[in-house]
Amino acid sequence: MERQEGCRCVKLRSGHRFRLLIGPLLALALLFAPSLTTHSSAAALPSQVYFPVTGHHVADQMLTYWRTQGELPIFGYPLTEPIQRDGLTVQYFERARLELHPELAGTPYGVELTLLGDQAVAGRKEAAFQRAGGNGANDSKDRVYFSTTGHYLAYGFKSFWQANGGLAIFGYPISEEFSEKNPDNGQIYTVQYFERARFEYHPEFKGTPYEVELGRLGAAAAARDEVPVAAVPRQDGVPDYDPALFAPHPQSIHIPVLMYHQIGPNAARYVTPLWLFDQEMDWLKDNGYHTVTVAQLYDYVLTGGTLPAKPVVITFDDGTAGQWDAAAALDQRGMHGVFFIPTGFSALSPDQLRSLNARGHEIESHTVTHPFLTQVSDSQLNYEMVQSKSWLGSVLGKPVHYVAYPYGDYNNQVIDAAANAGYSGALAAWGGQDWTPAKRWQEPRVEVSGLLSISDFAGLVRG
Repeated sequence: MERQEGCRCVKLRSGHRFRLLIGPLLALALLFAPSLTTHSSAAALPSQVYFPVTGHHVADQMLTYWRTQGELPIFGYPLTEPIQRDGLTVQYFERARLELHPELAGTPYGVELTLLGDQAVAGRKEAAFQRAGGNGANDSKDRVYFSTTGHYLAYGFKSFWQANGGLAIFGYPISEEFSEKNPDNGQIYTVQYFERARFEYHPEFKGTPYEVELGRLGAAAAARDEVPVAAVPRQDGVPDYDPALFAPHPQSIHIPVLMYHQIGPNAARYVTPLWLFDQEMDWLKDNGYHTVTVAQLYDYVLTGGTLPAKPVVITFDDGTAGQWDAAAALDQRGMHGVFFIPTGFSALSPDQLRSLNARGHEIESHTVTHPFLTQVSDSQLNYEMVQSKSWLGSVLGKPVHYVAYPYGDYNNQVIDAAANAGYSGALAAWGGQDWTPAKRWQEPRVEVSGLLSISDFAGLVRG
């Protein structure tokens, strides 16, 4: 199995069981050197590449989907060229089959995944495929029940499922865990089937990113469908696939990332009255500022993405009750905020967090108990990072990618813990307005005191 990793951002949408919109990759393998530019234009990306290993091309929408939703670890190499099958243009890969849906061209659903897991186990009646009794009442961070299919997802399989696309890529579980022989090597593994995938547990890789691997359902489907998989000659001018062809173009930017805490009623350093917050948001809007999320900002800094003119990020720490009113104020102005939630004592309920997310606000982690992270034990540090990320991901139905350090307290060990927990970046509490690729794990923010006048606020934003 090729040792590469990917990371996805997921947004629910109804239809085809669940179709999901998955944002661009933000979890990058390299920490980029600083860039002195504030804007850069990326070179045109190739629209078609060739894979010498299997002798096939991947192009256009199929290539974009393959590249941004998992690449080799999730889909494997192409086994065919695009062909007509079941009334669709499809392409077989080692672990998946991609379908082109022209009726949805121009939407995020122009390419979808065939339910190969369903096909692979059709008609199987073993106990593992029977609905398990449950209602979700005993769900925990380690185990969750899906009433749609009547099966549980737990522990390592659950973590892998959540970290690599969840419903979007794999679909619902359609079996319990059970032992089964791998058809490629004859070894017996603990496996679980999903609508689009088969998970295998590999104890020999315990503690590594390869503890869970994917079965070659695409290869099995190609054999079952008797489609030709012989290599084809490379088309003229088409390059071999190389990740460097799609390398990001990191860049730096001077941007106000504003940090609020409590909203109302009385003014204090960490308490901004709602009426003053309204004035500040009106000033931003009247002066041509456009709110962006932390995800958009990291996309700009790490991969050369784009931002609107005069961008600003509005962040809130601690999940205090008044932030619900602040979100409503942002909604009224067509603006969005970023809420860093300490999951152990947030005053914002899970339903409120889901509502904020649905309205376009961004929800990210602020640990569990909001400790000074440099002063806790190794086990507590790991718990603070991992548990908050997992809980928020379960509540929102999509991965959480960023963490803000409580009290702005961090060191190299804290940064390592954030990276090891699977975050894509982290924010400090202060530090100015210069975001650079080199600061990926301690990007700065600007504190907004509730004692500022509107002119002081304007000066703070202008930096």
